Amino acid sequence: MTMIKKFLNSFLISFKVKNAYVVNQFIYSLQRLPLIGKYISSKLYGKKIFKIINVIISLIRMIVKVFGYKFLYIYIFVIFLFDIDSNSSSDLIIHVYLFLSLIGCFSNTEIFNPTRDKYYMIVLMKMDARSHTLSNFIFFLFSTWLGQVVALLLLTGLKWYDVFLLVSTMVGLKLMVIAFYLYRIKKTKKVINENKPKSWVVYFGLIIIGLFLAYGLPYFDIVISKPIFYVISGVVLVGSIIAVNYIFRFKGFAYLYKRLLKRDDIFVNEKQKGEVMQTTSNKQIVIDKGIGSDKNGFAYFHDLFVKRHRKILKDNAKWTTIVILVLAIGMAILMLLLKDVSLVVNRFILMLLPYLLFVMYFINTGKTITNAMFMNCDHSMLQYRFFRQSKTLLMLFKERLKTVIIINLVPTVVLAISLCVLLFISGGTDNIINYVIVFMAVLAMSIFFSIHNLVIYYLLQPYNIGMEMKSTTYTIVSLLTYWGCYYISRIEVSTMIFGSIMILFAVIYAVVSLFLVYHMAPKTFKLR
Repeated sequence: MTMIKKFLNSFLISFKVKNAYVVNQFIYSLQRLPLIGKYISSKLYGKKIFKIINVIISLIRMIVKVFGYKFLYIYIFVIFLFDIDSNSSSDLIIHVYLFLSLIGCFSNTEIFNPTRDKYYMIVLMKMDARSHTLSNFIFFLFSTWLGQVVALLLLTGLKWYDVFLLVSTMVGLKLMVIAFYLYRIKKTKKVINENKPKSWVVYFGLIIIGLFLAYGLPYFDIVISKPIFYVISGVVLVGSIIAVNYIFRFKGFAYLYKRLLKRDDIFVNEKQKGEVMQTTSNKQIVIDKGIGSDKNGFAYFHDLFVKRHRKILKDNAKWTTIVILVLAIGMAILMLLLKDVSLVVNRFILMLLPYLLFVMYFINTGKTITNAMFMNCDHSMLQYRFFRQSKTLLMLFKERLKTVIIINLVPTVVLAISLCVLLFISGGTDNIINYVIVFMAVLAMSIFFSIHNLVIYYLLQPYNIGMEMKSTTYTIVSLLTYWGCYYISRIEVSTMIFGSIMILFAVIYAVVSLFLVYHMAPKTFKLR
């Protein structure tokens, strides 16, 4: 009873600490917002109302994490990929779930995951490592078990006793692997960090093997049958009893977290990231005294920058182009072999083109290029007032915009041509203008993101001299852009309508961006 009380007390304290630093982060972010930030008082840190609100939000987040994420996991990885919806598929559900559990038992352990709250509690507040670890581990196991049981009961046709046994087997596998890791620590003093495997090749190799066993074997009609599943479950449950006993008797948690919770691993701050990025960037700069340019003024200045930093600026675009080509060729082969694939591709290009906006958000290299511009040029030049004058900024902005657009057009043109070819192979379209619209719409998306990334860089310049990200507004705008693209991608509209709107919008955005940079950038484009 004393042990249960101790574990419960440890869990409640860690829960309160998590709430405290979440509240502090929230208020700190509010203070960094433009216009309203200066009116947010530091006295809010002590207001109980914020703590109460945060407790409510934390409880909602916990419910979403326990049930929402588990529903998504079961639906996407177990149900969706095989279109399972009946009792006749129970063997397949069990098969897929078991092998996914094998992957999860070493990639998601909780105990070997170094987090900030563990650092705060165990290192800074000197809480007993054993009671903190085991109390949170018990909650982790119970919430995982409960969430997946409910998800399987509601989403599949499995019998309740099969669901209970299946999820309990997953928990048992996790317990056995953790017990093995703890035993290894005791014998060899080698500590496992699930976020930094000793060998990424082995780590991803095991994941690939697990995924093949889960999804590959069913295509060869090889599935774990119910009798075999019952035998496996029996063995695992017996092993998990031994594992639980070993875990709760393990006395090396203090040593484990002394090795695991190193400050530099937990708090990889923006300054450290900046230093690493700067070092990496410097290695890619071409130092050649023979590099020159026939241009004048800031066009000359920019041309030299592009030539000396061509590896940084163009590498991402080059690899993106290669990936697009490989995927396009692979898709073309599939379409020639499978008629159903052709129908899906044809419908995607003609009716679901907005989804491509979400894809373009990720493959556009504008953000990488602006980062290189700041690290290797602007962080020094912004110290001079002439560099921040309206005419100077506009001239350099135009030169940079042309460069960013051209770099991004290489993979974009390949993607646009590939889509047109795939549309033709998949059955084509009655209206030949659709080919032109598809091609132009993809170019318009690329141009939009090239402009957008450069514009928000000039208007919300987020870095300080140490390469640290310091602009909350920049982060918010980036998130809004992401979610905007995501929600637009869910719209089902004809390519003709969406493509025309996208082209018109890109043109208008380009004109507006020049106006904004000329009038606003002199005040906003500065070191933080």
